[in-house]
Amino acid sequence: MGINIDIDSIIQLSQNNPFVMMWIIFLRGGWIIFLFFFVWALGQIWLAYIQGQYRKHRKYVLLAIDVPKENEQTPLGVENIFQHLAGIHATFDFLDKWWDGSTQESFSLEIISLEGYIQFLIRTEVHYRDLIEAAFYAQYPDAEIVEVEDYLNDWNITFPHPEYDQWSTEIKLAKKHFYPIKTHPAFEDSISQEHKDPMSGLMEALGKIGPGEQVWFQMVITAADNDWGEKAQPLIQKLIGGKVVEKQTGLDLLFNIPATVINVIMDFWNATPATDQKNSEQENRWLNMTQGEKDIVTDIEKKCGKTGFHVRMRYIYVAKHEVFDKTKASKVIYGALKQFNRLDANAFKPHTKYWTGAIHFMAKRRLIWRRNKNMRFFRDRGHTIAADDYGFILNTEELASVWHFPNMATKAPLIKKTESKKAEPPLALPLETEERMLRQVSQVKKAVEVDTSDTVNIAEQHENDQPITADKQKAQAPDNLPTV
Repeated sequence: MGINIDIDSIIQLSQNNPFVMMWIIFLRGGWIIFLFFFVWALGQIWLAYIQGQYRKHRKYVLLAIDVPKENEQTPLGVENIFQHLAGIHATFDFLDKWWDGSTQESFSLEIISLEGYIQFLIRTEVHYRDLIEAAFYAQYPDAEIVEVEDYLNDWNITFPHPEYDQWSTEIKLAKKHFYPIKTHPAFEDSISQEHKDPMSGLMEALGKIGPGEQVWFQMVITAADNDWGEKAQPLIQKLIGGKVVEKQTGLDLLFNIPATVINVIMDFWNATPATDQKNSEQENRWLNMTQGEKDIVTDIEKKCGKTGFHVRMRYIYVAKHEVFDKTKASKVIYGALKQFNRLDANAFKPHTKYWTGAIHFMAKRRLIWRRNKNMRFFRDRGHTIAADDYGFILNTEELASVWHFPNMATKAPLIKKTESKKAEPPLALPLETEERMLRQVSQVKKAVEVDTSDTVNIAEQHENDQPITADKQKAQAPDNLPTV
């Protein structure tokens, strides 16, 4: 008994009315795909709700970090700090994620220029404050960390605004995040061994901000999984001409079902014999690669060998209408970030979904919408980031290259620095209780000396038969007088 499918009649129906064809496919099993997407959408709505409830109970604190006045360290010190902070990464089971709404913790690293006054900030949950202070003091003992009021509390405004204008964007990577950017070891002069601090360019740009202007630079970082670098293996194999084997998720398999069915039908219809040409086409290219191509593969492996952080990078320039100059944001600030670009690897570029520039269709309405959206995302920091939208990945070396304390050679005049150098107290410094005891002993010694001298005077008066005056008489010492 065979099953006959009249393909010609189905094709004829689809040509006359394609909706009939779609309805037939839906009745013959296509509804399963719609059911899958419906369940998936409900799951995402529930996940967003339960994570919002989880985040609602978090309490945050904004910490101002004063730059050490005589900082001679390279960004390696901040790199060690990020290694320390990566310890907050947690692993959640099914109930933690879908019932409790647990999410990874994030930090917000910020550098702001308030009319040229530059301050380093970090925003964290309250119970991670001790972790932050321990990590920073371990590398910078002379730094000062104090809690400050959130400067964004004064900017609960919407655009267009009668007094202020705004330019803003998010920053993304030009290629896949496995490709590295230029990092701080590349800024060291190989001849003089002098470290050309990449932070100097950004500090000078922020120092150019004048009265009525402000610039806020922000990186929301979230610790990545320890196996994040393993996902770079398909890229590496592709670059060297090896066999690419990519892991497929359940969603990938579902979308590949139609293509797989079509390929099986076409292979059966054409009955094309298999060939062994694939092995010759996938010949390893490593021996024929140029040195530059080999260096790229080496740099990718080197990047993936370090701890990684997801990053959402954004900055905002806001100023009064009479002094607003978007060139300072779109050219000067962004130009300072371009020093980390590598034309042969990776580079920073504005994210077109958030960039408040180059808008043509319905420009005015879309510009207003983007300005308010960017302001809301900047104010929320990582509070509203979805669990699968933490951003691209930079390792600790790349992250420390972009955000670190400038060294002594940086001459930006209005960077907030520590006023004095801290030092440990001397080991022989007496405690308060010891000081009180010594003072009491000293008073007793003086009283004993005075009493002894008066006794000698009394004896002399007896010898001279002179009367003893009352004011020279001394009272006896109390019974509870402490002895030395």
